[in-house]
Amino acid sequence: MTAPSSNSHPFVLVTGNAGKIAEARLAMGADLEAVEVDLPEIQSLDYLEVLRAKAEEAWRHVGRPLVVEEAGLDLAALNGFPGPLVKWMLQAVGAEGLSRAALSLKEPKASAHCFLLYKDGDREIVAEGRTEGTLVLPGRGTHGFGWDPVFLPYGSELTFAELTGPEKGMVSHRGKAWREMAKRLASL
Repeated sequence: MTAPSSNSHPFVLVTGNAGKIAEARLAMGADLEAVEVDLPEIQSLDYLEVLRAKAEEAWRHVGRPLVVEEAGLDLAALNGFPGPLVKWMLQAVGAEGLSRAALSLKEPKASAHCFLLYKDGDREIVAEGRTEGTLVLPGRGTHGFGWDPVFLPYGSELTFAELTGPEKGMVSHRGKAWREMAKRLASL
C-alpha cells in the first residue's frame, strides 16, 4: 500500500509494519508517503548494522530517498538482550512473556530504542530516540503494538498501550527519533 505522493517530505518510509507507519505519520504529518515492504533483517545485536542492511535492501526496492527504522527493547535483566531481536522474542513468548523473563530475574528496567536512517544514494543520516522505563504485568491497554502493553515509561502511570497516539508520540522512542530526524532533514 502506498500513500498519495506529496512534496512535503523528501523521502518515502519503507516498512512492513502498519503500526510504525501510523506513528511516523503522527510525528511527520498524515501526508508522509509510506511503502509497505517487509524487509529481511540480518540477525545482529548491533542496531546500526541491522539498520544499514535494511537501508541497502530498501534502496534496491525503492531507488529514491527513503527512511528505514530499526527498533528494539534492551532488557537490563538480560544485559541488553533482545535489543533489535525483540521481534523474534515477541513471536516466541509474547509481550507478557518478555515481561515475565525480566521480572523473574528481579530486574524490570528496560530501554526502548528507535533508530531511523535516511538514505539518498550514498548520503545517510541517522537519528536515534530512546525511552527508559520498566516492564509490568499484567499487560495493560489496547493501543499500539509489540511490547506496548507491558512497557511503562519512566514518569508515567500509563503503559505505551494505554497512551493515545499523540500522548505516546511525546514520550516514545519512535516519536523522539522522528523529531530528531525532522531536525536533521531540515538542515539539508
